Amino acid sequence: MNFIDLLFGHLVGDYLLQNKWMAMNKNANNLKAIVHCLIYTVSIALFTSWNIYWLLWVFSTHFLIDRFSLADKWLNLINGRSLSDFLNRGSVEYGAGSNSHVLRGGFTALVYAVVDNTMHLLLMYYGYLYIGF
Repeated sequence: MNFIDLLFGHLVGDYLLQNKWMAMNKNANNLKAIVHCLIYTVSIALFTSWNIYWLLWVFSTHFLIDRFSLADKWLNLINGRSLSDFLNRGSVEYGAGSNSHVLRGGFTALVYAVVDNTMHLLLMYYGYLYIGF
């Protein structure tokens, strides 16, 4: 496996094949998270390997990150731009509807996506490399 195959599998599974139903509810509902993670895991397998231990690793790490919003928890831990912080305090700090509120929301979503993608890719890459699937 090379990193490009892993990256393409990730992008297809997490962006091209994830619909709004999954994206909006996977962190609040086990069934929706499981459906997303199964589709994601098949996408990774198509680009990398069908080794059952590898796929269990991919599914389980993806499920934990998405179902429990670990990217947002990490951002809260380091006092970064978390989605929960923006939703809870964003309107108070900048006023809902203002340009700065919209820009802050967009940047917060971008930071969240980068942290989430980094978590997924790091766990898969180093899992594959060091666990030896």
